[in-house]
Amino acid sequence: MLINELPDDCLVTIFDYIQDLQDLINCYKVCEKWSNVIVGRTKRVKYLIDQSYYSSDYVCTNISPYVDVTCLSKLFPNLRIAEFSYKYNREAPIEDIFKLIRNSESLKGIIYDKNWNCELKLENTNLEMLSTSSIGSNSCGIKKNVKQLHLSFFFLNPFECLAYCFPNLERLHITQLEDLLPEHYSDAPVSENLKIVELNPMNYTGVCHSFLFMDSCPALQSAHIRVDCCHIECNDSIKLANLRDLVIQFVKSIDWNDLRTLISKYPNLKHLALRDISLKDEHVKQLIAILPKLALFDIRNPDSGVTQEAADHVRDYCKRYGRSIKFYFKADDKQIESDWPQLLNRPDKICRGFDFMEHCFFKSFDNLPYFLDPMDD
Repeated sequence: MLINELPDDCLVTIFDYIQDLQDLINCYKVCEKWSNVIVGRTKRVKYLIDQSYYSSDYVCTNISPYVDVTCLSKLFPNLRIAEFSYKYNREAPIEDIFKLIRNSESLKGIIYDKNWNCELKLENTNLEMLSTSSIGSNSCGIKKNVKQLHLSFFFLNPFECLAYCFPNLERLHITQLEDLLPEHYSDAPVSENLKIVELNPMNYTGVCHSFLFMDSCPALQSAHIRVDCCHIECNDSIKLANLRDLVIQFVKSIDWNDLRTLISKYPNLKHLALRDISLKDEHVKQLIAILPKLALFDIRNPDSGVTQEAADHVRDYCKRYGRSIKFYFKADDKQIESDWPQLLNRPDKICRGFDFMEHCFFKSFDNLPYFLDPMDD
């Protein structure tokens, strides 16, 4: 039997396993029958990104040397997120990419490589999620719709553009943050809608200012911060009452008193992870006492210094005060895998659902997703 004599259902099953974008386009061009069947498969595609693994709503771009982007809107009418990498799309006219972004009603997010040396033209688009290398304080236009911003590099100095150019921003991720604050930081504009921040400062002053930036985000609910210096700058007179989830990944050890002062700024924390830091049993006891709503405490580290005595104290403390705290301190703790199966998640670029605990809390900073697709529309 010739392949073209197969019933449409069989062809659909075969096409469902084709993940490379260029292969799908080539199949689409074979004949009218294949074209009609392929469209049935591509209508289900929501994500066009540079990542290979099987899922019927993903298509991979990391093999294709060149893609005619003008056909993407026809093939993928329900596309939500697309990656335009210069590595794979350098022959594509930048105007065609802009046209696709402007004309697609379903497209909500783009991962964009600025090696084209062109500023994004995002006015009058439906984009709610944006990933690019960096933005400037004079970034073109007000991006009112953008709710998630993923940056490879950024200076904290021109932080005004985050509050002014992105007034509805809900999640901010900066992979390499030039952590230098201006003298007038006390007059910082407020990022009223920011709920999640993920910052990795490249520190040259020996002091981490990321937590001062968080003070200008009163609605903040979750934070994932990497600290690569020995000192933390914080204003202990400001409390972030809405912060529920906090992950701090340490590169260097810091003073315990500085850490305790910092944690006390977040009295309503429910989930706390302190990674790659050495603590003592007494430190655990103090943190449990100052965080009355703590329900999960993760300090797994081969060299943490915490012993079974601390775990026994947490158990007895919960029994005495009617609390429930999941406490993980052993590096090879298997219980966490059954309590939180999402810990086994891969480092996906896109995760479904705007849920920090499910997709970010148990991951290292380098494996955090580009976007948390809310999937509510």
